[in-house]
Amino acid sequence: MECIGVTNEFGIIVRLASLGERGVTLAQLLTALEASTPFDTNDKIASFGPHFGQEASDSFVRRLSDLGLQYFEDFFEFSGDFPTWCVFKACAAR
Repeated sequence: MECIGVTNEFGIIVRLASLGERGVTLAQLLTALEASTPFDTNDKIASFGPHFGQEASDSFVRRLSDLGLQYFEDFFEFSGDFPTWCVFKACAAR
């Protein structure tokens, strides 16, 4: 199981299979998240960020929802109050 890096600064994690299921292209996803590439990715999930502030994160969540992606089912926001010496990884369920 290959895990990916996740930023805790208002990061967003996307289940990549949901793109095809919802008719969303990778280009549309990258445009919505104002990114040229993901923060980290594997063949199942991709993480994006850091995004600075709740307002920016809320805007990205709205954009993804407008594309037809469903919050929690297809993507979610990862943020919290964590020390800078702690890093996080995400792994997709089998």
